[in-house]
Amino acid sequence: MLEGVIYALEVKKAFVRSRVPMEIRALGILLVYMGLSYRRTSQIVSLFTPVSHEAVRKWYHKAAKILDVTVEKKYRPEIAIDETKIRIGERWYYLWVAIDIHTWDILGVYLSSGRSMLDTMIFIRKILKYTENKPKFYVDGGPWYPGAFKRLGLEWEHVTFGKRNPIEQWFSILKRRINTFYRKWSKNTTERAVYSWSTAFIALFNIDFRIRKGVIS
Repeated sequence: MLEGVIYALEVKKAFVRSRVPMEIRALGILLVYMGLSYRRTSQIVSLFTPVSHEAVRKWYHKAAKILDVTVEKKYRPEIAIDETKIRIGERWYYLWVAIDIHTWDILGVYLSSGRSMLDTMIFIRKILKYTENKPKFYVDGGPWYPGAFKRLGLEWEHVTFGKRNPIEQWFSILKRRINTFYRKWSKNTTERAVYSWSTAFIALFNIDFRIRKGVIS
């Protein structure tokens, strides 16, 4: 997986300066992805090259740039969408995620302060850039979905289990990962930072999942 992350970072030219070797930066990014704190990661990485936990934090957020490298535009027959409620500081937000239910590619993330037809349309349009077709979407019973799909001319279906299992399982993975801060970021955290963290996480998940399934070496 380390080689996959290095490749993605190099393709996107995520780091302009080369003071710290790319291998070290990729290692730090992976350690954070696996659950270590920025501070603990900096202690481990500093065994090779002295770095601060703030440097590690910046490295990890740079990984948000590699999402396009981990998701190709292709024919995708079926996609599941869901959202979960998270707390940033003193406010609640909704984190939206879409998954190709056949490949388990995580196609994108979207952060909003509410759930509306407009939010749904904005997110779906982001997802469609990774499709060569008009896929069928599977969603829960949220009233914000029907109007959005009708406006976009897309087929959709409300399901509770079955076709939506991949997105439910993925959210379980995400919630376990952020359980260390109890699904609540600190009061100083910004929406932009949470969006960046989430985008980096799904990009790294895509690489991790493909390697585990033998799709890439």
